[in-house]
Amino acid sequence: MGMSEFEWVPPSSMPPIFQRLISGSALLLTLNLHGAIDIIFDYSYDTGNYFSDDRKYIMEQVAYAFESRMGGESFAGYRPSEDLGLSTISGLALNFTSPSSSSTLQPAVGSTTADGNVIGRPNEVIIFLGAKSISGSTLATAGQTGRTGYSGSGSDVAALSSALNAKDSSTNFEPIAGSSQVNTNKTFYYDTDLTTHNDALSSGKTDFYSVMVHEIGHVMGFSSSNSAWTANTSGSFWTGSNAKAQYNNENVPLYSTSHWDKTPASGILDTSKINCACHPSMLPSIGVNTRTSFSALDFALLKDIGYNISASPVGTNIGGTFTDPVLGGTYYVPVKETYASWLSGGGGGGGGGGGGGGGVSAAPEPAYVFPLLGGLAALLLGRKNLLRLRRRIPFFSR
Repeated sequence: MGMSEFEWVPPSSMPPIFQRLISGSALLLTLNLHGAIDIIFDYSYDTGNYFSDDRKYIMEQVAYAFESRMGGESFAGYRPSEDLGLSTISGLALNFTSPSSSSTLQPAVGSTTADGNVIGRPNEVIIFLGAKSISGSTLATAGQTGRTGYSGSGSDVAALSSALNAKDSSTNFEPIAGSSQVNTNKTFYYDTDLTTHNDALSSGKTDFYSVMVHEIGHVMGFSSSNSAWTANTSGSFWTGSNAKAQYNNENVPLYSTSHWDKTPASGILDTSKINCACHPSMLPSIGVNTRTSFSALDFALLKDIGYNISASPVGTNIGGTFTDPVLGGTYYVPVKETYASWLSGGGGGGGGGGGGGGGVSAAPEPAYVFPLLGGLAALLLGRKNLLRLRRRIPFFSR
């Protein structure tokens, strides 16, 4: 993951791949030295216009829950020409299923979406949002996008491959983009005042904010398809040191689909061992009258996969904390601005931009929305074809 401070390193002392990347006058690296991450929600494929102003506002605060803890973080851009100086590369595109249908989408890296967002710029994560009818108890799904094949000269292909692999290594994960879909069959509580919480605990509905914090957590790295995830797991346990430090210095039990395990009686995640005394966001299901945010245990896993995470939110915060009504611990619920202020500032209406639950029935065993097509790669006559389609991970009511 990116460094919190920028330090000049002479090219001669860099690894060979970086020497190749910076050799040649055509190379231009675009760096954000402040390292602030911008999570951008793109509604280009929200064909049913599910995301009304109140829902978009909530999503902005969801983004801020992550952005306010990542002020010292930076992500490398991956546009072949603009960010990496690789002039011969063509065909690089994202690859994912539309969040509003079953069609496959492949927008080109470097292109501008219908919402006006440019795909692949440094320190930005574009997440495409939409909604559709989903059967069963699934509330929403989310996942990281894959990428399509690309071609170019031998040296450029090798350099791009290394740049992309650096964003998904055993010690570092940086999302290239993501998508999430909401189940239109479910009823949610849309809370546009996240500075208070009692209303969410008595609404009789599933809290939309809590569900979407969970979903964006999958995009940001809570996914078993990442190399750093594999490097920090042993069987059904998370072994990363930061998460263990938040769980009585023990390995943390995992569920089968990129979640913490369920709590007793159906699982073995022992809430008495969680240092913050708060239910994690990344459990596999959520009930009505429940609010969670991304907890210290959840953020600790992101640290284990390479993120630079601050101990508390940094920047404007008119929100504060929320006390877990069962365990007694606290979550940070950072709020950047009120709904009225966001509307008056032009946040409502069309366009993208970033800030950056259910009944009480047993959750079924999750079924992946997408199959994971593993890294299918071929290098032939200076041409590399790579097609990766990442799965979306479902979140269930209980």
